[in-house]
Amino acid sequence: MKVLSAVITAAFAATMWAGNALAQFDFNTGGSIYDMMSAGAVPLPAGPAVAAAKDGTGAAAVKKWTVMVFINGKNNLEIAGLYNVNQMEKVGSTKNMNVVVEMGRMAGQTAAGMDGGWTGSKRFFIQKDTDTEKINSPVVMTTENVDMGDYKRVVDFVAWAKTNYPAKRYMLIIWNHGSGWMDPKGSPKGISFDDETGNYIRTPQIGLILKEAGKVDILAFDACLMQMGEVAYEVKDNAEVVVGSEETVPGMGYPYNLFLGAMARKPNLTTEETGAVMVESFKKFYDAVKRGAQLSAIRTSKLDGLAVRISEFAKLAEVVADTESLKAARDGVIRYDCVGAESDPNMTISFYGDLSQFSRLVASNLKKDGEKADALKAAAAALQDYIDKELVIDNKASLKNRVGRELSESKGFSVYLPPVETRIAQERLENIFEGKYTDFVFDKVSGWHDFVTFLYGVK
Repeated sequence: MKVLSAVITAAFAATMWAGNALAQFDFNTGGSIYDMMSAGAVPLPAGPAVAAAKDGTGAAAVKKWTVMVFINGKNNLEIAGLYNVNQMEKVGSTKNMNVVVEMGRMAGQTAAGMDGGWTGSKRFFIQKDTDTEKINSPVVMTTENVDMGDYKRVVDFVAWAKTNYPAKRYMLIIWNHGSGWMDPKGSPKGISFDDETGNYIRTPQIGLILKEAGKVDILAFDACLMQMGEVAYEVKDNAEVVVGSEETVPGMGYPYNLFLGAMARKPNLTTEETGAVMVESFKKFYDAVKRGAQLSAIRTSKLDGLAVRISEFAKLAEVVADTESLKAARDGVIRYDCVGAESDPNMTISFYGDLSQFSRLVASNLKKDGEKADALKAAAAALQDYIDKELVIDNKASLKNRVGRELSESKGFSVYLPPVETRIAQERLENIFEGKYTDFVFDKVSGWHDFVTFLYGVK
């Protein structure tokens, strides 16, 4: 990554954040819930996509990249959204790259007086400027009432961007609160929580976005806890690279000026190299601001092969049934903050854990001998090797999580694992979610739920 690191370093000279208040934001902060209601969105164009460069025929010129960022600021992250758009403006669109944003806001939020206090939705064509307090990029569409928790709004945004800002490659970033595969009934989970409508984007709907709007080259989640098997398998056929975090993402989110600056300097980087730039710039930023954070980029073409290895490992672990090794792995694997500090101060009831480390701990703590035990060790090693060398393009972490574990223990891909403390029975836990875990593509191809159920029974 020497070349990529040099490109990122060249972009790192800019000021990194706009105010101390942002340092207190965390993407796992809960938001209030309102009764579900229709938003009645009616687009009010502010004119055609005038900021898009035209070719000789009057059509929008096809650039090398279009970066589409869907920012749901209709919650307590509004100020962070404004900050991130101002970061983008440090670089802006270029002759090779379009940067377009849809941002939604609502009345009564933390940044109500900032940037004119507008509400509803605005779509921006991001242009470079030096004003870090105000968004000066041209507004190319406004919507007075909008449900930013409706996945079809993202579909509309992506289709609109592809039409007005065509490119050879596309990146879609979904920005907001995130909670991995959890879609609880009547609670703000999944991703893109709209506090005004009470709606949010469910895990299967993330897959529907790309099925309905068309493929993208990179799908990135500027949101917590999204880099996990249950999410990745929903989108694997419609994105080449997925960028996301196993852990919660600090409120400052992605360092947009760093990775967009790198893309502006090196527009011919491959799609995988671009994903790696995002990961490397993320680490550089959070090393500098001294916050614990982790990010990885994975190649979806390797997910089918991963499922085969996961299934083999899980089946052998059940056959060997080495209680000591399974308990050691369950108790020792690094966990992610899917429950929150108030309810889970020691992260012992978290049910998200790193897949690679879990398999290593199972194998390294085996007490049983024999042909099946040897096969399990080999399957665990094969799974770890595949994650490290085939699935994960780049994986980086800064510092420690809130319970003092080094985030570098994370290998780039998490899954559902029974918690250390089973305060809530498996059936009761899974019954609070909208859909069945077995409906996820991940479970259909790996049979992981059977193994999770087996692990719940290990005492």
